Amino acid sequence: MQRHVMSSKDAKVFINKIKEKYNIDVSNAKLEVGKEKKEVWYYVDGLLAFFDDFIPTLCGVMKLKIAIPYVIIDEGAVKAVSRGADLFVPGIVEYDCECKEGDIILAKTKTNLPVAILRVVMPKEKALSEKKGKFAETLHHVGDKLWEMCNG
Repeated sequence: MQRHVMSSKDAKVFINKIKEKYNIDVSNAKLEVGKEKKEVWYYVDGLLAFFDDFIPTLCGVMKLKIAIPYVIIDEGAVKAVSRGADLFVPGIVEYDCECKEGDIILAKTKTNLPVAILRVVMPKEKALSEKKGKFAETLHHVGDKLWEMCNG
């Protein structure tokens, strides 16, 4: 995979998107982009911070203090999700999000450790009323390829 410094035009777009989406300022950072097939990775000062459509990595969340909405999940869900399984409603202990369909959220343990980046597929209201079903798809989790690229 090739990494290169973003063009000033791309960097401007990136900086504005990140500021708008996550309210963090990366304008003084060294910004790089890496591409392989259909995958895109964004590096901030050498840290793999975002992927695809400016979705934060777990490393980005932890090291850049990116605040994104989250759910707290129970031990059983932690085990499943950290192996790449999707998150089902019964595994959720607490919601700290509006959690609308398509939202990008974080799954955390009861001790506040980030475990996965998810895309919501069932709105929170429906999850609360039905108490079953798939709540979110796992996009990135501890131990996956992005995690390895981040911590390798």
